[in-house]
Amino acid sequence: MKHLRLIKIIIPFVLSILSNSFIAQEVLIKNEDSWHYYDQGYLENDWININNFSDWKKGKSPLGYGDEINNTEISFGKKKEKKHITKYFKKKIFINNNYIAYEIRLQKDDGAVVYVNGKEIFRDNMPSDIEITNITLSSNTIKGAKESEFNLHYVDKNIFNNGKNIISVEVHQAYKESSDCIFSLELIGHENPKILPFILDNKNKTNKDLEHQIKDLNNKFEYEKTLLQKESLEGTNYNLKFLVSLISILFIISLFGYYFIIENSKKKQLIKEKKINNLNIENLKKDKKIITLSTNLLHNKQYFKEIKADIKSLKTKETTTLKSIINQIDKVLESDDEWNTLKKHFNAVYDNFYDKLISRHPTITETELRHCMFIKLHLHTKEIAKILLIDPRSVQTGRYRIKKKMNLGENVDLRDYLLNLD
Repeated sequence: MKHLRLIKIIIPFVLSILSNSFIAQEVLIKNEDSWHYYDQGYLENDWININNFSDWKKGKSPLGYGDEINNTEISFGKKKEKKHITKYFKKKIFINNNYIAYEIRLQKDDGAVVYVNGKEIFRDNMPSDIEITNITLSSNTIKGAKESEFNLHYVDKNIFNNGKNIISVEVHQAYKESSDCIFSLELIGHENPKILPFILDNKNKTNKDLEHQIKDLNNKFEYEKTLLQKESLEGTNYNLKFLVSLISILFIISLFGYYFIIENSKKKQLIKEKKINNLNIENLKKDKKIITLSTNLLHNKQYFKEIKADIKSLKTKETTTLKSIINQIDKVLESDDEWNTLKKHFNAVYDNFYDKLISRHPTITETELRHCMFIKLHLHTKEIAKILLIDPRSVQTGRYRIKKKMNLGENVDLRDYLLNLD
C-alpha cells in the first residue's frame, strides 16, 4: 500500500515535469526543413543583406554533397580538385518573440558563420580573429561521427525580431579538395528560466573568447608595432643612404649639365655674335654704298643747275615746253630726299654723327650739318661747293662760321675735330 501511494504521488509529479518541459520550449526550425541555397560560385561580403532570395534554389536539410545523410545535393563547382570553399544558405521565419532565449543546433562540415537579420551571431570552427571572406578556410576538418553531430549554441532573445526574421548561414570548407559538405540547423525557442544559465555561460564564454582575442590582438599589435619600428628604422637608414647617394649623383650630373649648358651657351653666343657682326659688316657696306650713291646724286644736282642755266639761255618759240622743263628741274633741285637718305645712312655708318653733333652744338644749322658731313667724308672744297650749289669761297667762309659756333680755338683743325667726334 505504501508503494502504491508513493507511485500515485510520483506519477503526477513526473507528468507535471514532462508537461512543463514540453510546454517550456518550441521547435521553430527543425532538421529536414527547407532552406534556400546558392551554389553557383562566390558572393560578395554583403550577401547577408539580401532580403529577396526567392530566385535561389530550395531544398530540405541536411544540404550538401559527398555524404549519404544529405537530403539535398548541391553543386561544388566544375572541378573536384578545386571545389568552392563557401556555400550560402538563407531562411525566412516569422516568430512571436515571447521566448526567454533561443537554442541553435548547428550541423556543419567543416565550419560555419551564422547571421540573424544581417548581424553575425556566432562562428563555429572558423577563425575568430580575422574578417571572414568568401575564400576563408575553416579552422579544422570535420571527420567521421562528428559530421552528424549538432553543436549547441544559446543566444539572447534580443537577437530576433518580433515578426519576420532572416537567418543566413555560410558554410566553409577546410580545403579546396574537401570530399563532402553538410549543413542543417534547428532553432528552438525556450520559455523555461532554466535556460538562462546556459545563456550566461555562453556570454561568459564569449567574453572570455573576446578577452583572449583582445589579448592576442594586443600581443600581435605590439609585435607588429615592433616589427614596423624596426622596418621603419631600417627603411629610414636605407632611404637616407639612398637619398645621399641620389643627391651626390644628381649633384655630379648637375655639374656636368651646368658645364655643358654654359659651354653650349657660349658657343651659341659666339655664333650669334658672329652672325650679328657679319650682318653689321654687310649693313655698313650697304650704308657706305648708299652714301656714295647719295653723294653722286647730290653731284648730279649741280649738273641739273647748269642744264637749267643753259636752257634759259636758249632762244625758241617753245617757251611753254621750256618752262615745263625748268619747273621739273626746280623740283629736283628743291627735293631733299637725297639729303634725308644720306643723313640716315651716314648716321648708321658713323655712329649717330648727326645726333652727337647737334647734341654738342644745338645752334648749328642744317646746311652747316651737311658741310660737316662732307668734311668728315674727306671731300674737297670744290666738291662741297658743287654739292651745296655755292661758290668755293662760300665754303671757306662756312667753315670759319662753323668753327666759331663750335667755340674751337685757332689751333684746332675742324677736320680733325669732326673725325674724332664720339
